[in-house]
Amino acid sequence: MDKTLQLAFDEAKKYGVEADFVTEKTLPSFEIRRAKGRLVIAAPNSIETLYGVYECAELFYGYTFFEPGRDRFDASLKVDFTAPGVPNGRLAFARRPLLKRRGFIQEFPFNHETPMLFDWMAKNKLNYLLVWMKYYDELSDELKEMAAVRGITIESGHHNFNYWIPGKVYGKTHPEFFAEINGKRITPSSNAELLLSEQLCTTNPELRAEIARRMLEYCDQHPEVHTISLVPNDGFGWCECDNCSKFYDKNKKGDFYSLSEHVYKADKIYHDLVQDIAARVNKVRPDIQITMVAYINYCAPSEGFTLKQGMAVHFADYWRCINHEISDPSCPINSHYADDIRKWCSVKRGGDVNIYEYFMGVNFYLSLPMIHFHEMFHEMLWYRNTGVDGILTQFHIPHWSVYGLNYYFMAKAARGDAEDGVIFDTMRRLFGADEHKAYAFYSNIKKLLLTMGTCHIPYPYSLFRRTKQEDYQTLLMQAKELVSLAPDDRFRQELVIWMEYLCRFKAFFDLAHADKATVADAQALLDWVHTHRNTRVFVHSRFDSYFKAIKEALQSGRKWIHFNLDWEDNYILRHIELLR
Repeated sequence: MDKTLQLAFDEAKKYGVEADFVTEKTLPSFEIRRAKGRLVIAAPNSIETLYGVYECAELFYGYTFFEPGRDRFDASLKVDFTAPGVPNGRLAFARRPLLKRRGFIQEFPFNHETPMLFDWMAKNKLNYLLVWMKYYDELSDELKEMAAVRGITIESGHHNFNYWIPGKVYGKTHPEFFAEINGKRITPSSNAELLLSEQLCTTNPELRAEIARRMLEYCDQHPEVHTISLVPNDGFGWCECDNCSKFYDKNKKGDFYSLSEHVYKADKIYHDLVQDIAARVNKVRPDIQITMVAYINYCAPSEGFTLKQGMAVHFADYWRCINHEISDPSCPINSHYADDIRKWCSVKRGGDVNIYEYFMGVNFYLSLPMIHFHEMFHEMLWYRNTGVDGILTQFHIPHWSVYGLNYYFMAKAARGDAEDGVIFDTMRRLFGADEHKAYAFYSNIKKLLLTMGTCHIPYPYSLFRRTKQEDYQTLLMQAKELVSLAPDDRFRQELVIWMEYLCRFKAFFDLAHADKATVADAQALLDWVHTHRNTRVFVHSRFDSYFKAIKEALQSGRKWIHFNLDWEDNYILRHIELLR
C-alpha cells in the first residue's frame, strides 16, 4: 500500500470515518456515496481518497478543519447514518477542481508549525507551496516526505537572483555579472535578505550559462524538486550596460497601478533571460518547470513572448484594491491587473498561469482588516473562466484569527465549493447559535471598508486617514458581545484583541498625523502588541520591522507615511485623490 493511501486509512480511523475505499480512475476527483448502509469513498488515486476522508470528517462526523493544529469537533454536527430515512446514493459528487494548483507562499523559515501547516493544507485540499530557496534548503527529509505524502508540491524559488549568483561569491570573481548603474558595476551588498533593487547583468552570456549550470546542478542534488524559480531580487535596479539597455526605452515607464511609474519597464529584458534559461534547462531536463513572476515593472507579457511547456508565471497583483473584485472594470487599479491576467492567459502555449495573491492584506502583515469572503468565490470562478491554472497566497499561521477565514474560503472556492453554503456553514461551525451575530460583525467590518472610499489598498494610511475612532469602538463592542456569549472561546477572545489593536493603532495614527506622536508612543503600541505573543493575531517580527521605520521617521522629523521609502510614500500620497 502506498504511503498516501495508508495515511487515508489512518486518518479515517482517527476521525471515526467508517467508509469503504474504491478506486475508480475515470473520476475527476473523489466521490462520496452511501450504499447498503455503508459510506463509500470512490476516488481516482490515493490523494483524492485522502481528500475524501477529510471531506467525510467535515460533512458527516462533526469536524471542522479551520485552523492548523486545532481541529474543531461538534457532536451536534454528526450525521447518524443508522437513522431511518437516511438515503443511499451520492452524498458528494465528483467534480474537477476549479483550479488545479492551490496553495500558499511561505516567506519565512520552516519551523515547529510546519507539520501543522502540511496537515492543514491536505485537510483543505491545498496542493502547492512556494518557498524561498534558502528556506527549502533547510527542510528536513522527514518534512519533505510529509508534504509529498499529502500531495503537496513544493516549489523552491521566489526572489532568487542572489541565490543563483550570490554576491558574496561572484562579486569577487565575476563583477561583470552584476548590474551596471550610472556607468559603474554595483557592489552587491552583504545583506542577502532581499538585496532590494540589486539585479544582474542579465544579457551577459557567461552569466546565463552559469545560471543554467547551477539550476541543473541544483536539480541533480535535489531529485525531489521539479519546479524552480528564476525571479529577480525584489525591487528595481536593472542593468544599464550597452547590451542590457537595448531591451528597454528609458522613456517608456512602468505603470501607476503596479507601483512602477517612476522606473522604466523591464519586461523584455527579464523575459528574454527566462526564455533562454528555460530552454537551456529543459534541453537537459524536460521534466523541470521554470517559474517566473509578473510584478511591478514587468507585469504583462512582452511582445512576442510565449509561455511554453515547462514554464509558469506567478502573476502578483501587488497593492491591489480590496474594495473591488479583481475583474471589476470600474476599479482603476484592479481593471489593469485583470487586463494583464488576460494577456498572460492568451500567451499560454503549454505553460501555466498562477495568481500570486495577498489575502493577508497586501504587505507587512499588519493585521489590518481584509474581509474577502464572497469576493473569493467570484474571483476563483473568473480565474477559471479566464484560463488561470492556480491560486497562491502569502500567509502566516501567527495571524490566523485575522485572516484565517480568507485562507479557509480560498481553499474551498478554488476546489469549486458553493459560495453561500460554505460561508454560512462556516459561521455556524465557528459560532454556533451566534452565527448571525458573527456574520453581522464581519459584515460591519466590510461595510466600513466599502463606505470609507471608492478603493482601498490596505496600508495604514489608506485605512486610518478615512475612518474614525468611533468606527473601531463599535466593532470592539460587537466583538465583546460575541465573547460574552461564549467566554471561553479562544477565537472570539482574539477577535476582541484584534479590534482593540485597531482602536489603539487608529489613536496612534491620529496623534502622528497631528504631529503630536512621540517615539515613546510608537514603542508603547508595539509593546502592547507584544503582550499578545500567545495569540494568532500578530506576526510579531513584522511589527518590529514596521515600527522601527515609524520610530525612525519620528526621530528624524520626517512625516510618517509608510515605510520611509520615498517612491513608495509618493504613490500613497497620489492615491489620496484616486481612492477619494
